[in-house]
Amino acid sequence: MEKPAKPYAEIAARLKWHRSIEGLNQDAYAEQIGTKRSAYSLWEAGSHRLSLDGALALRKRYGLSLDFLYEGIDDALPMTLRKAWLDRS
Repeated sequence: MEKPAKPYAEIAARLKWHRSIEGLNQDAYAEQIGTKRSAYSLWEAGSHRLSLDGALALRKRYGLSLDFLYEGIDDALPMTLRKAWLDRS
């Protein structure tokens, strides 16, 4: 059985969404969470899984829960982000 080309596409979509909410490019967003743009780019492409260190940095900097990042569960998001997530088109 062949692996999908983008096995982490759902995580990638949530990362792209949040980065767009922040109005940042990949370089600036990666810098905000203390990671290399090359690593962040792979996460956002959906070809590599978001690392635990990356997820913890996103939680610390932006309040994004690990449940949201990995599973798409929006219950623990800050209210303004949760509303934006639910209102997205």
